[in-house]
Amino acid sequence: YDLSAGQFSPDGRVFQVEYAIKAVENSGSVIAIRGSDGVVFGVEKIITSKLYEEGSNRRVHSIDSHIGAAVAGLLSDARAAVNRARDEAANFRDTYQVPIPLKT
Repeated sequence: YDLSAGQFSPDGRVFQVEYAIKAVENSGSVIAIRGSDGVVFGVEKIITSKLYEEGSNRRVHSIDSHIGAAVAGLLSDARAAVNRARDEAANFRDTYQVPIPLKT
């Protein structure tokens, strides 16, 4: 029953949603604190294998010169979201010649 995101199990659950929740539960904690002159991101570094290369499992990313992101969950999903945000910020800058605003 878990091959499609729109298919329900016999007891009415959507497994894809449960898998996503489990991924976030099994990942490290992420917190951001906003101050008057900046933001501090904090992430829990979970090392599940000694085969990881140093710096390959980053959870704090820069989107633009004034935007950052801290992610929890599956890193491949996070990289896709971060890359999309970077593309959006770059397209906005190319089109309007100003950085993308934080509030729209």
